[in-house]
Amino acid sequence: MSAIPSWRAGFELEVILGDLGDPRFERELRDGEAMDEASPTFCRAFASKLRERTRRAWSAPTKSPQRPGFYVVPEYGLDPLNWPECRLAGVELLTPPLPLDEAEAVRTELYEAIYEIDGDFNFFANEHTDGCGWHINIDAGDGYRLDPDRFILGVDELLLLANNDRLFSRYTGLQRHAVGVPLLRHLAQDPQGKFLLGTALGNLLDASAGRDKGYAANFGKLLKGYLELRHFSAESFFNGPHLIEQLERIPAAFEVWPAHSHPFEQAFRRKFLLLSRWLVRIRGKLEWDLTHGLVAATGRVHFAGEPLGHLMANGLVELTLYGRGEHEYVATIRDIVLADIPEAVALLALDLAELYNLGVRQRASSNKAFQRAVLQLAGQLRKAPGLSSSAQLDELAKAETLRRAMHPQFYAKAGP
Repeated sequence: MSAIPSWRAGFELEVILGDLGDPRFERELRDGEAMDEASPTFCRAFASKLRERTRRAWSAPTKSPQRPGFYVVPEYGLDPLNWPECRLAGVELLTPPLPLDEAEAVRTELYEAIYEIDGDFNFFANEHTDGCGWHINIDAGDGYRLDPDRFILGVDELLLLANNDRLFSRYTGLQRHAVGVPLLRHLAQDPQGKFLLGTALGNLLDASAGRDKGYAANFGKLLKGYLELRHFSAESFFNGPHLIEQLERIPAAFEVWPAHSHPFEQAFRRKFLLLSRWLVRIRGKLEWDLTHGLVAATGRVHFAGEPLGHLMANGLVELTLYGRGEHEYVATIRDIVLADIPEAVALLALDLAELYNLGVRQRASSNKAFQRAVLQLAGQLRKAPGLSSSAQLDELAKAETLRRAMHPQFYAKAGP
């Protein structure tokens, strides 16, 4: 691993556009409906306008790009069915990896150009733009390895997703959900966590990390040399602070050296030991059932004899906790198996307890006994201040200070 990372970021930004002030598209919008898929002509027209305003080589390839560049491509995941009459097509804007300051400059160029071309529709969160994402692909330069366990131990994904209003969506699963089930299974046999010392915890986390687009941190992209971050909304692209501020602790977490990782491993282990003991106390209150369906089996989870959440099983299982209103849901975990329902409930309880302690407004569970159990868990977490998000940030700052003190010559060259 190289000693000093050289961070870069590339963007994938989804936007919903109008007629671009182009007579061809004005007629199309007036005479018909929004495009199910942005046409090659539309993508080329928008790329041309971006080229004119940014002086960068924006283009609209008809096939999937084989190398990084500035591209306008159709975005298939945006449903035009209920768009307002002024919207015509959804596109995705792709940029190559760039040093963070240059990436921020491109971001500024883009939102200024989009405002000039299309107005401010994409700048504000609404029922249409809420579905638009801003994915940030990061790497740290040649030879610098991005280890999943460094991210899992050092990044508070829950807070990051809450700040971007991206919690519990289909494509923003927490890495803690991926690693938490096998970790809780382990602790059922190792109640003191004595076999998770040394390199054992890191090995377990690396082996269990989520590696597909269902996770906000998609470690599957590491095979291509970068990490895809799906925590961010398009609204935060247009209105959020500087890119470096939005990335928050992610680069710092990857930069923690093994010699400085003990506080992070200890806090993570202690948190799961606490959760494991909580699960021992409530496990007997859980029960669930499934019934056959035409496409997938469905059922309910009960806690203390009352409904807690909905199950859908089609090979793997999705569990969603009920809120207090009709069709209101509190939290979701996916890709578990039936035998892991108690562990899944515990992981969602941990999410809700930490959101409560962070002061993040969240819907409450309709199951009063479960809600009381979550608040008890939140109280136990508060009694251990070293497990908080702020304590994690403090440790990251300490690790950076130690790193710079040990190798001032490298950091003098690298700059801030």
